Amino acid sequence: MKDLAIKYNINDGFFNRYFRQNAEFRYGVEMLQFLYFRKGKFLNPQKKSQFIDQYTEEEITNFFEKNELNIPQLTFCITSKCSLKCKDCGSLIPPFNTCGHIDMSFTEFKENLNKITNAANRIRRFVLLGGEPLLHKDLYKFIELACEKENIDVVEVITNGTVLPNNNVLEIMSKYNDKTYLYISNYSSNEELKPRLKHEEIKELLKKYNIKLQMVDVMGWLKEFGFKQQADNRDITIERYKRCHCSHCTQVFNNKIYVCSKASSAIELNLINVDDYIDLLKTTDLKQDFINFYNKDYLKGCEYCILSDVPVKAAIQEV
Repeated sequence: MKDLAIKYNINDGFFNRYFRQNAEFRYGVEMLQFLYFRKGKFLNPQKKSQFIDQYTEEEITNFFEKNELNIPQLTFCITSKCSLKCKDCGSLIPPFNTCGHIDMSFTEFKENLNKITNAANRIRRFVLLGGEPLLHKDLYKFIELACEKENIDVVEVITNGTVLPNNNVLEIMSKYNDKTYLYISNYSSNEELKPRLKHEEIKELLKKYNIKLQMVDVMGWLKEFGFKQQADNRDITIERYKRCHCSHCTQVFNNKIYVCSKASSAIELNLINVDDYIDLLKTTDLKQDFINFYNKDYLKGCEYCILSDVPVKAAIQEV
């Protein structure tokens, strides 16, 4: 692998943000496809590092010799509306309550997704989220279009567990139940939030429609401190980016592709003034724009993001 990196003169940013992430998401998606949808074959978790090394080498070869572009993970923020008002929201959603919400139209979604799937050979993990995506009246249309794309491996819908999926969503997810699933961020560790959680009702609906569920316990968050330029030292910013849990997100919001949900909200809310994103309305070579996007050690918004290590209870609600 080192020989390939030297051969093609791959810098650390490109290696980690593109090749390594592709390998890691490929392994994760293939495991999920086998366990949830009985596709492919079982991959021995004890050999995970070997698979990832193998997949990394394959990604390098496919990129340079076959001109392939694969996107490890892509999230679409389809609405800034949410059923919760979380004090330490890492996506900075609550401020949209006063500044004005952004809802993605189906036309916008279709145009953006078509551009991206035409530019990329594969999207390994495709995520629909908000805000709370189950509040969007056209969510079922988004799910259907994403599932129809042959070069998207899996489609995940993330919910906070306070909203029941409507019949349209249930029917579409049932139709494509070999490719899509619902992901619940389980905030029941927050006792004050428990009365609002509808986990059992959601589980019953999913069971009735034969839809896969992934529910992950969220035991805590990190306190949100907002933005302030942290350092003009490149090496320091690179190290901060490497330890950021959002560094793999890649989010589409308001016709732009951002490094993460926090950066997208901060720029749309005018909390920071940077232009380090891909503008889907202005791009003339999206494939090359993606390559340039991944071929960085960090993005400009990372210079302003305050990384927190202060633990707080998950989903504390604003008064």
